[in-house]
Amino acid sequence: MNSTRNPLYSMLIVFSIIGALLIAIAAFRYSYSSSSATASGAGFIILLALAGSLGLYRNRPSRYMNSVERNGILCFGMILGLLWIVEISINNFMAPPLPARDFVDNIFWAIIALSIFAFSMIRAYQKHSLVHGIEVGIWNGLVSGLMACCMALIMIVFGMRFILQDPLNVSEWIGRGIGITAPNMAAYFAFETLAGALGHLTVLGFVMGSLLGAIGGSVGKGIWALVFQTRVS
Repeated sequence: MNSTRNPLYSMLIVFSIIGALLIAIAAFRYSYSSSSATASGAGFIILLALAGSLGLYRNRPSRYMNSVERNGILCFGMILGLLWIVEISINNFMAPPLPARDFVDNIFWAIIALSIFAFSMIRAYQKHSLVHGIEVGIWNGLVSGLMACCMALIMIVFGMRFILQDPLNVSEWIGRGIGITAPNMAAYFAFETLAGALGHLTVLGFVMGSLLGAIGGSVGKGIWALVFQTRVS
């Protein structure tokens, strides 16, 4: 199948563009300082750059996987992204108190991280190649992080009332320090949430996926080498 006709890449490009538009809307509504404008601009550029990169990449044949394997990896990343969306929804719509919220966060993070590690390890073992494991980790992290990022941005633009009603957020705003210059609670949490959204895309997405892909790929390649040596001997 020609990669240019792959609807999954088109979907990810659309997600990236929508995310950039949501950041622009959030900036228009809530920006209050040069630092908040800079954060919005950086996020806008990151998501547009991601959309452009995905557009270029989908036209390139992969050296390491065919179209069916690509689709499987992207679909798995989307499943992990849905898990992030569930976690974000629980925190914002159900707003569990501490320490239950931390427990929910840790459970979802552990499931997603272990899934990326396991998939990378299996892929590297099957292909007896570290590069295959790293590629799986990068794509799983990037796709799931992008979906989590978009969900957080949707909360800023369309679900601010839920953010403002969260008892933990209310307590944080009441106890805010003198260094906080936000004019109101909505502006403050808009950019707190924006930071979390971009963190899901970059740190919990690309960076974590890359690291877990490298670790899982190394383990999978190592297991294959041990099995191969055992069979040879």
